[in-house]
Amino acid sequence: MNVRVRFYGVVYDEVGTREWEMKLGRASTVNDLLSILVERHPPLSGLVFDDEGVFREYLEVAVNHTDIIGLNGLETVLNEGDVVLIMPPIGGG
Repeated sequence: MNVRVRFYGVVYDEVGTREWEMKLGRASTVNDLLSILVERHPPLSGLVFDDEGVFREYLEVAVNHTDIIGLNGLETVLNEGDVVLIMPPIGGG
């Protein structure tokens, strides 16, 4: 299945492009996608996972504009055509 991944902020700075099209296996999860991203682009590792391989929750991840917290977290199953957004937290003042 194909999904689009869009990068913002420091994640965009590290990857150097706004969007990747990724081919994933059926029933792939957000966690699977993040692991593949880090495998394909190792400098992302420190942004996405801590030294013990645990997801850094300061990153915002959304599937089709819905934060994964409101879905099934890292175990959210992706579907054909989904758009995954990966960005730093948004703040203002």
